[in-house]
Amino acid sequence: MRTSSNNTSWLTVTLILLGFAGCQPASQETQVTPAPTPTSVPSPPPDEAAAAADTVRSYYRAIGERRYRDAYQLWARDGSASGKSFEEFRSGFSETESVEVSVGTPGPMEGAAGSRYIDVPVRVSARLRSGMAQEFSGTYTMRRSVVDGATPAQLAWHIESANLRMVK
Repeated sequence: MRTSSNNTSWLTVTLILLGFAGCQPASQETQVTPAPTPTSVPSPPPDEAAAAADTVRSYYRAIGERRYRDAYQLWARDGSASGKSFEEFRSGFSETESVEVSVGTPGPMEGAAGSRYIDVPVRVSARLRSGMAQEFSGTYTMRRSVVDGATPAQLAWHIESANLRMVK
């Protein structure tokens, strides 16, 4: 199972800076209220988070049912966000007998340029045709468009990137 890398260092730095900005004591003469960040929504509405998590579940259900085209299409940009052609993607699962996913609580929603992003933590258990078991842990960064006039497909959650590591 292969995934594209997810660089979240900018998000980490932003969150750290926001945390420090919110913790600074205000002077007695002037009270400074931190400006709201237009790109951060503290917690996603439950239906948004659930929809993002359900997309990850649908992805693994499609893989488990060997519906690789459906799984590939759940990646952003018609599958190209996976970093693979469809043939490479499909062949990456050629030795996979079964796969299950356990989805954790999605993180805070972020926004940028007409899109919403949310990280969905997962634990993946796979069994190869050889009988060997594999465990993976990490996150999927999900993305959907929120611009006026977007198509239903653009409004749906897609996998933007993944950061999974094999658990030893």
